[in-house]
Amino acid sequence: MEIKYKIKEVKPNIFAVIIKDSYDRAMTFCRGQEYYESPNKKFRGKDFSMWDYMKWYSSEYGRGFSYGTDWGGFNIPFDIVWKCYQSNEMETPYDETMWEILGEIDGKMNINKKAYIIGADSLDSDTFTHEVCHGLWYTNAAYKKEAMFIVKAIDPNHYKIFKDNLLEMGYTDGVIDDEIQAYLTTDFAYEKFGKGVELEKRKKYHQAFKTTLNDFLK
Repeated sequence: MEIKYKIKEVKPNIFAVIIKDSYDRAMTFCRGQEYYESPNKKFRGKDFSMWDYMKWYSSEYGRGFSYGTDWGGFNIPFDIVWKCYQSNEMETPYDETMWEILGEIDGKMNINKKAYIIGADSLDSDTFTHEVCHGLWYTNAAYKKEAMFIVKAIDPNHYKIFKDNLLEMGYTDGVIDDEIQAYLTTDFAYEKFGKGVELEKRKKYHQAFKTTLNDFLK
């Protein structure tokens, strides 16, 4: 089984892994992503079997194992996914592919800096831009400071709504601020994220975040 991918360093120490096939992309990132931020503590930061994860996911969301269609973009700190594959068994061809990807990135990254891996369908999609926001949040202190300034200026009632929506979508408390800045930069109109906050209000937040992002993409 061959999973086709391309790797490009899109900003310093932010590596985009482009996999056009949405199912292959999701399954290649699944283990590392869930090791990083699964809402289930049985899997987050743990050595786990993919078969156990697939069974839990199918039961938890009641629609079979729909991971491949539920999630389109991915983002993981390099050191986290590296640690994941140091402790977990290679159970599938997707595990083998991710291990190969990690080896290629390890040979390119600046070892004195934090690196980040993002997964997307292309280098010019909204999904890609969303994941770049996560990468900058993790690797670029100046970007994070400016984005966090805007996050803290969000109306507290709106912030709570965004947070509750994100938790309902399957995110964890530890990534809420990061997800809010990424969604408001690129996906402010996405109803699962924004329901309960008027679209015009979301658009105003979006304009502030978008301006910040553009400053760091020059």
